[in-house]
Amino acid sequence: MKIQFSFIKIAVCLLLFVVGGAAQADQRSPESSFEITLSVVSGSNDAAQKGELPQSLAPIAKQLRSSFGLTSLRVADTYVGRIGNGGNINYKSLANIDTSAQPETPSFLDWTIAGLRNASNPNSFFMQAFRFGARVPVRVGGGADPNGKQLSVIQYESIGLNVDRLTVGENTPVLIGTIALPKADGGRVFLVLNVSPAAN
Repeated sequence: MKIQFSFIKIAVCLLLFVVGGAAQADQRSPESSFEITLSVVSGSNDAAQKGELPQSLAPIAKQLRSSFGLTSLRVADTYVGRIGNGGNINYKSLANIDTSAQPETPSFLDWTIAGLRNASNPNSFFMQAFRFGARVPVRVGGGADPNGKQLSVIQYESIGLNVDRLTVGENTPVLIGTIALPKADGGRVFLVLNVSPAAN
């Protein structure tokens, strides 16, 4: 009887030790949060749109000039968000993808990151999916009204990029993909993503 009681006492002590250790571990390791920065880089061979990327994107600029030979690169827009480990983020907004677009015909974008979490490799992150979509105005016709005022016929075209299962390094801007714009000058949009641990 004493042996059985001693065994139960030891089991209870072990259980309390394990539960207490887990609680302490949870206190030492709060759920991770991440800061997401998506840079939408516009590139073209239009001499009137000269531009340079910031120093933080210098490696990306070198990569783009080498691969595409574009004369102008500029950050069209930058979007910042914060999510927890395993979380999702969805962003919808007006966009400044094409500087030749008129104020009355803006572009619209919608991007999503799903299932972002710490990867098995140190200093890297895994995401289940990255989605980027935009609707951009395209001039498909024109003419003049009876008073001689020039008119334009605008049609919106959808462009986008979907990526499943992606790993990126910590604090390292990564070129996720490129999208050709419906323009005659070879204009393109480049999506550059940077993920870093968020300060608590």
